[in-house]
Formats: sequence, structure tokens, C-alpha cells
Amino acid sequence: MATASDASPRLHSTPSIIVVDDVEDNLLTMQSLLVRPGLTVLVANSAGKAMKLLMQNEMALAIVDVHMPQVNGFELAERMRRNHQTRNVPIIFMTGQGGVPSRTFLGYEAGAVDFLIKPIDLLALESKVRVFVDLYRQRRELSERNAELKSLLMHNEAMAEGLRKAHSQAVHEAYTDVLTGVSNRRHIMQLGDAALSDRRRPSQPLSLAILDLDHFKAINDTHGHHVGDAVLIAFCTHVNQRIRPTHRLGRLGGEEFLLLMPGTSLTDAEVVLHQVRLTLDVHEGVGYTFSAGVAQAGMGESLAAVIKRADHALYEAKRAGRNCSVTSSTPLSTN
Repeated sequence: MATASDASPRLHSTPSIIVVDDVEDNLLTMQSLLVRPGLTVLVANSAGKAMKLLMQNEMALAIVDVHMPQVNGFELAERMRRNHQTRNVPIIFMTGQGGVPSRTFLGYEAGAVDFLIKPIDLLALESKVRVFVDLYRQRRELSERNAELKSLLMHNEAMAEGLRKAHSQAVHEAYTDVLTGVSNRRHIMQLGDAALSDRRRPSQPLSLAILDLDHFKAINDTHGHHVGDAVLIAFCTHVNQRIRPTHRLGRLGGEEFLLLMPGTSLTDAEVVLHQVRLTLDVHEGVGYTFSAGVAQAGMGESLAAVIKRADHALYEAKRAGRNCSVTSSTPLSTN
């Protein structure tokens, strides 16, 4: 007689069925008739023992005698249906009262899928058990396939997420200056072209400035390149904290930067640069300044032409003693 202790259901490589009958001889007979390679047959002589086995083992089928003392077969079926671990186990009732409509109704209401009338027809018994065991195997195979597919799907999603992150990182690196974290030369020029293309009317001005840190070579020579790098990073952080969300800063190379200011007039651009310069502070014991050349794009003017004017204005700022900004007059429309 099989015994068990409380535990989670065990999943067997071979299907299991349970026979429940209060008569020991009936259990031994049923077990000897049904046991075969590839099928485990468990037996219980009471509803309580049956529930323990059902809770411990995943069953393909329960064959339950209707007439048992204390808890009959119908009551056991109701207990099984109330438990989430056992509610889906198919139940075949064994009864000696075949053809009684009320009993049949109670059986199906309790969850029966079939009835066996005593004395048991062995061929019918074997046929019914084979059907339910085959169905169980099919469900297990389907469940395993679904689990494999779910695992494969999760793996694919993880790979896709990894590829998305790698792509995003690659794009970020392609557009970003490694040292300062601002746009690199290629990206800031692309943004400048896009900003010029977006201007549909004169009321949407585009100003830009070329910023150059004054005497930067002296900082590197005196304090070392690591301090020079720290100054560049601090300068970019400082500028980004004081410009508008629509403005973009990019590194053209070395200590030279391009500041795009779409929707900003020349006068407003000068105010922005004044605030940046006014709040510039010493970094790591190094005081530094910057010079700027500012230009506003004329209608139909190319980005290269605007930058050329700003660069010329920057040259004038350096000639004027540095640590200042010089603006370039806006040309007449080229249209």
C-alpha cells in the first residue's frame, strides 16, 4: 500500500494513476491488473489517504469507488475539485448500481468523466485507462513544448533587448564626444544642418557661437593634461546647465566648441553667453576663461557660411584681449 507525507506534487517521467477503494482485495486486484511498464499505479483505502497521494503526485487519472465509509467517492471528488492541485484530475467512478439516473447525475455533478459498473469489464477498464493516460502524456508534452517555447521566447527577448542596448550605446558613442559627453563634431554639424532646415520663416532665428577656451595650452603645460581634461568636462557641464533645453553644445575639437541656439536672436544669444561667462568658476584650482564668436543665420545661408562668420568673430574676440564675445552682423538674404 502506498504511503505519503505532505509535500508538493512530484512530476514523474512515467504517468501515475490512483485507485481508491475501501476493500483491500479490490485494490490489490486493480493494481495487479493495471500495473505495467511506463505506468505507476498507486492505491488508497480511504479518502484521506487518497488526498495525501493526490497532493504528492501528479495523476493522469483517479479511479474511485463510490461506496466507501465515512467519506464516499462523491465526497472525495468534491474535495478534489475544491483543491487547485487536484481539481483537474479526471475521475472514473466504480459503482455496483449501474443505470440509476440519480446516482449517475450525482456522479457527473461531482466531476466524473466516466463510470465503471461492477463487476468490472477488464477490457473496458484497460481501454479507458489507456485513453486517459494517452491524454495525460499529450498534455505533458504540450506543456513541456509550451515551456520550451516560453523559455526560447524569453531568451530571444533578452537577446533583442541586449541588441537594442548595444545599438543605442553604439549610436550614443557615434554621436558623443568621449571625453566631455557633449555632441561630437559630426553630430553637432548634423544638428546644425537640421536646425537650418527647420527654419520656415524669419521669425524663427538661429544663432550659433564658437567658444574657445583661452590659453588652454598653458593649462595643459602647467598643470598636466589630466587637469586640462577636467577643465574641459567642467566647462561643458557649466554651459549645459545654463543654456536652454533647445540649445545644443558640441565639441569641434581640442578646446573649441559649437553652441547651437535655435529660436534665439542674436541679442538673446549674447545674453546667454554673458550668463555663462559671469558664472564661470575656478575648477581644481585653475581659473579659466573663454572667447566667443557669435553669428545669426541669414535666410538661405548655409551652415558653413554662418560658422565661417562666427569663426571670424571669434578671431576678433581674441584680438580684443580674449574673455569676451564678438558678434557678426547678419548678412542680407541670399535668396
